[in-house]
Amino acid sequence: MSCLSWNYRGLGNPLTVQDLHQLVQSKFPSFVFFMETKCRRNSIEKLKRQLQFANSFVIDCKGLSGGLAFLWSEDVEAKVLSYTQHHISLLIQGEVGSREWVLTGFYGNPDTARERRALKALKPALDKGWVCIGDFNEVLSLRDKSGGRLRPFNQIKAFRAAIEAYSLSNTGYIGNKFTWANGRSGQAFIKERIDRAFCNIEWSEIFLYSKFYNLALSLDHCPILITMEQFQVDSTRNDKPFRYEARWALREDCYGGVEKAWNKPR
Repeated sequence: MSCLSWNYRGLGNPLTVQDLHQLVQSKFPSFVFFMETKCRRNSIEKLKRQLQFANSFVIDCKGLSGGLAFLWSEDVEAKVLSYTQHHISLLIQGEVGSREWVLTGFYGNPDTARERRALKALKPALDKGWVCIGDFNEVLSLRDKSGGRLRPFNQIKAFRAAIEAYSLSNTGYIGNKFTWANGRSGQAFIKERIDRAFCNIEWSEIFLYSKFYNLALSLDHCPILITMEQFQVDSTRNDKPFRYEARWALREDCYGGVEKAWNKPR
């Protein structure tokens, strides 16, 4: 199971749509969260059919800006918990006997005080795992920004305190550190890490082997991918070819070892 999040910046660019198709075909996400779709429900429904997703929930754009959408596949059971112009929260039903958890796609309000209040309202019950992914329009430290004027430290401090107060923790990442760039050159070039994911302890206990990727693309915002694994995948290194040594058969424990490995459940 995995979730892809992307500040899409509109569906009008055919090259962007092509990149999205290739991304979905290569990563096979169970959920896709879009921000800044700049379109209405009928366009998202068309895209859903093209990407072969079974379900969707759409927040229409206002004028020529905004718009959110969640798509998810038929092999996951999800229902909408709440939504605004800046978030969509889904309640995900796990496998039989496993716990429910909450997946929130979040698009940060430029007014950071409103953003902090919105996060507080989204916090689920104490027994629910919660992962929140999206574009928060805010950095957690001065190191999360390169170029341009410094972000006010009190603003960063307040955002960090809000994340901690709502029992969320910052996740690590694989890939590029910065997830947004303004596309300018020279001294006007700015890049920041504002697209990210946060999770609580309950969620991390469900998905012990989850990983978070910052995917590189040519657009201003990088897509974010979460892979959710409850158990560690048994993998085999392929850098060296396997070679059978005939002398192994001379060992007394050879056949017993082979039989034990052969019968091991996979």
